[in-house]
Amino acid sequence: MTEVQASTQLAGAAKLLRHLSLDKLVDLLSTSELFFAPLATFVKTDPFEGYLPSVALDAYASTFQQNVNQLERSHQQAAEYRSKRGYPLTNAEEEKLQADLEDMRSHLRRILPAIAKATMVNCWHRAGESESEAMWRLYAENGKAVSVETTLDALKESIQRRESSSVVYIYPVKYLDFFDSALKPGDCLVEGIHMPLLKRISYQHEREVRAFIAKVAPGRAGADVAFWEPAPIRLPIDVKVLVKAIHISPYAGEPFPGSVAKICEAFGLESEIVRPSQLLSGHEELLDRLSL
Repeated sequence: MTEVQASTQLAGAAKLLRHLSLDKLVDLLSTSELFFAPLATFVKTDPFEGYLPSVALDAYASTFQQNVNQLERSHQQAAEYRSKRGYPLTNAEEEKLQADLEDMRSHLRRILPAIAKATMVNCWHRAGESESEAMWRLYAENGKAVSVETTLDALKESIQRRESSSVVYIYPVKYLDFFDSALKPGDCLVEGIHMPLLKRISYQHEREVRAFIAKVAPGRAGADVAFWEPAPIRLPIDVKVLVKAIHISPYAGEPFPGSVAKICEAFGLESEIVRPSQLLSGHEELLDRLSL
């Protein structure tokens, strides 16, 4: 059974939607796998992906500065000790010490992109009381798209029904002003985790819940992260447990809805789960309620 760790902030019945193009829907149904993309690839649409608010970076920098200061003192003490005993540090040794210092100074600048390469993400939209026109516009303006509906509990169970060596984390994204000086380091955490759960306020319409897989547990990045390369992960799941409904884009015309229903039937799902979007319908009901 695959291990899943989920947020306590989300109810098990919380409705989640994943907007997909038709080819990605077919991929999901035919492979019974969730596609986790490297966080580093998301910088194409948001260059701040993988970054932290300035107050969090300052807190990390302060910690690293203490380490740099300690290393500088150790180097100075070593140099003084060697000089007093008549065999001062060689040029090669001085250069090595300076290289160590520079490596430590640049560690934070290197570590964030490295972790972004080693974190794989599968994104969901936390549905509200009504459909999100913005989400349909983002993912389905051409009409050839659907949204797969599930719940937090169903997503967890669909993952746990299959075996893998991955640990999957499922948490809501927190939206912040990355340059807000009033933030505290604790404000930059979601139940103890920061990356990849922080995004700028400009993206809060996404109401995102992220399932993610890290090559190491959050907060335990090792020294070798600089060598990690971004590579997607395909996680086996039980599709019939996952999929509660498939909603058709409000911009789709025939024969798209019928084609989606046939595709679902071909992969063992009931065609009744395919439902049209209600975003562009229902206005006539307002007129029907008029009493003149």
